[in-house]
Parts: sequence; C-alpha cells; structure tokens
Amino acid sequence: MRPRGLPPLLVVLLGCWASVSAQTEATPAVTTEGLNSTEAALATFGTSPSTRPPGTPRAPGPSSGPRPTPVTDVAALCVCDLSPAQCDVNCCCDPDCSSVDFSVFSACSVPVVTGDSQFCSQKAVIYSLNFTANPPQRVFELVDQINPSIFCIHITNYKPALSFINPEVPDENNFDTLMKTSDGFTLNAESYISFTTKLDIPTAAKYEYGVPLQTSDSFLRFPSSLTSSLCTDNNPAAFLVNQAVKCTRKINLEQCEEIEALSMAFYSSPEILRVPDSRKKVPITVQSIVIQSLNKTLTRREDTDVLQPTLVNAGHFSLCVNVVLEVKYSLTYTDAGEVTKADLSFLLGTVSSIVVPLQQKFEIHFLQDSCQLPGALVIEVKWTKYGSLLNPQAKIVNVTANLISSSFPEANSGNERTILISTAVTFVDVSAPAEAGFRAPPAINARLPFNFFFPFV
Repeated sequence: MRPRGLPPLLVVLLGCWASVSAQTEATPAVTTEGLNSTEAALATFGTSPSTRPPGTPRAPGPSSGPRPTPVTDVAALCVCDLSPAQCDVNCCCDPDCSSVDFSVFSACSVPVVTGDSQFCSQKAVIYSLNFTANPPQRVFELVDQINPSIFCIHITNYKPALSFINPEVPDENNFDTLMKTSDGFTLNAESYISFTTKLDIPTAAKYEYGVPLQTSDSFLRFPSSLTSSLCTDNNPAAFLVNQAVKCTRKINLEQCEEIEALSMAFYSSPEILRVPDSRKKVPITVQSIVIQSLNKTLTRREDTDVLQPTLVNAGHFSLCVNVVLEVKYSLTYTDAGEVTKADLSFLLGTVSSIVVPLQQKFEIHFLQDSCQLPGALVIEVKWTKYGSLLNPQAKIVNVTANLISSSFPEANSGNERTILISTAVTFVDVSAPAEAGFRAPPAINARLPFNFFFPFV
C-alpha cells in the first residue's frame, strides 16, 4: 500500500533511492604501515560490518548471483611506480621507497587508486602520509565504493564477457573442425599488399628524418647493395640521409637497351612529392651530363637531353653507349620538412663485353634551402630633455630594436662563408617645448541682497 497522494512513479523512484542508500554504507578498513612492511599490511585488509537504519532494505548478498571479480588487486597496484628498483618522488605506494624518502615527500602524487568504474561495487585505495610517526609512515585505506548509476555491472551471468577470449589456434588436429564452424575465409593478395603499403606511408604533413621520399607512383628508388655487392633497385631514399654507395650489376650486353637501370629516364622521370601524401610534385631536373669514353676521357655535354642506351657493333665485338655509370642526387629542403628542388647529375659511359659485370655509383645529399640569417641589429632610442615637475631631467621614453635578416643562397656542406653583422644605435630627440597659454578667467560668483534695489523695485 502506497501513501495517499503519491503517484506510482514517485513511489518507484523512492524505492530505488532507498536501495542505493543502503548499498553506499560501508566502513573502510584503515591500515597504517611502515615502509618495509607492505606485504604484511596487505594481508590485514578487511571490512567491518556496516550498520543500517531500521526498515532500510538490505543490499543484495552473494546469494543474488556471482559478483564481478576484479582482474587487478588495487591494493597491490601502484600506478606511479615508473622507475624499477628506484624510489619515485611523491609515490606513496612505491615499495622501493624508504622511510628517509617518505620524510622528504610533500604529498602523494596518486592519492586514490580505484578499480573498474563500470562495477556497482569497486575497491578503492586511499593513500596519505603520517609525518608524526618516527620513522615516517604511509597510511592507506581500502574501501568499497558503490556506484549509484543504474547502468553499473552488478551480477555477472556470463563470466567470459568481462575479458577477451583466447582464440583457438588452428593446427593439424582441429583444422577441419574450425573450418566447419566458420564461414570460411579468403585472402586477396592485392588488397593485402595495398593495405600494407598504406601502413608504411607516413601521415604527417612534412618529411621527417629517415622517412622514405614519396613519388607520384611509390617512392624514390636509390639502388644500393644489401646482402651482396649486387645492386638492389627497391631501396628507398630516406629524407636527410646522405648516402654514397657502389654496387655491381650483372647485365647481358646484347640486352642493354632493355635494362631500365642503365637508362637516364629510370632516375630522372619520377616526380617527388613536396610533402608526404601531397598533390604538389617536384620534378627532377638534370643539371649536368658527363660522357666517359673507353679510355676514361671525360666530356661534358652542353645540353641535358635524356639519352638512351644504344647497342653498337664495332667489328668483332659490341659496345653499349650512353650507359649510366654514376648518379648524383641533390635535394633542397626547408625547415618545414618540404622538398623544394631536386637536381640530378649523370656520368654516362661506354660498356664493352670486357668490363661486364658493370659497376655503378650512386650518391644523394641534401642542401638546406636559402636560410634567413640576422645581418643587422638597429636600436632606436627616443628621449626627451624635459622631465616631469617632480623629476625635471632628461629621460628615455621609448626603445625599439629591429633585427634585420638577410637571405643567403644554399651552399655545400663543409664550405665556410664570412658574414658581416652590423649593429647601429640611434638616439631621437622627441622633446616638446612648453606651449604658451593663459589660465581661464576667474568666475565671479557674487550674490546681491534681495532688497538691493529697494525702494525702486
């Protein structure tokens, strides 16, 4: 029977409130321990029986169903213990701290350690310091906190739901059984390769040290020798990593026109992305082409047109001309991690069957873009020769400092340059002479007696 005048919904809410109030009454167990008695103190934790007013419903006991068991014991958990075998400052739960360490603590960095907040009943440990004891001690309380939320976990009827289930690993004995219980699986090689490739692409908006340089199709290839002296073309060029390598390449002289690694276009055709995953591209510009003959004579070409390897028959033997012997990359970057320029230099030569296999040399280096360096410091001091009436003397009213920077072109690393830096100080007189003026005329505030014009008026 409900009280007269109360609606049914209010009665239900009052009942829920009474049930929650009954659950929130728990008496904590306070334990004071010395520093070196952690294990003994943890064994003395317990809760005292709680009292409840007459007529208050009793909180559900263990008979109502299994309660969730916390995975981690909060009394043994120390979230501020970061240094192994070393005392952390103000970490009251660190077992490596001594009584001397406690004496210099100012407060507990982590005063409360709680369990899972989703449970209706959760353990909590409250740490504090007792400086009056000799030696100093830490005090902690193990309490039961009640979550008043109606969506908390109170009864566990499916224990595996509180943790991840270890998957069954297929082997030769259970493979057929697992195949029957599952819907089967397929593996798409193209999607797997595409997915792994995307994982390797940096998502930052700038290049960082060691990140592969991206091109319009994949990455800038920098041939090098990995496991042997043979050239490997799938090695990516890394940002700000200067390299100079030599490697050999086994070629069939009759097929030199078909080998991409012997052609200038293989190294000059890619376009480098200005920043990772950007649409802005930086083309590779050929700066110089040097031709080396069979007798090691070097000739510099006037133009920088791309030349293709060509097979030439000279009597009883064959020659392949315009073969790439050396490649030198010169990349310019900014402080913001952007590639602004890419230059390329070639050394082409003639290869005969006598010098096969072929040795190639590859270099890449980074020069920073034109930088701004301070060239002059100009200081302007404004002063006045008139002071105030209380301090009648010259004084400084304003000081302005301007730092003038100059742009210097890029230079090869190791080169020295002398820069002239100047400093100028100017004083500007901003004194304003006194202006002539007159005081305002005095106001006459005279009042005549009320009978001044008597008997005329």
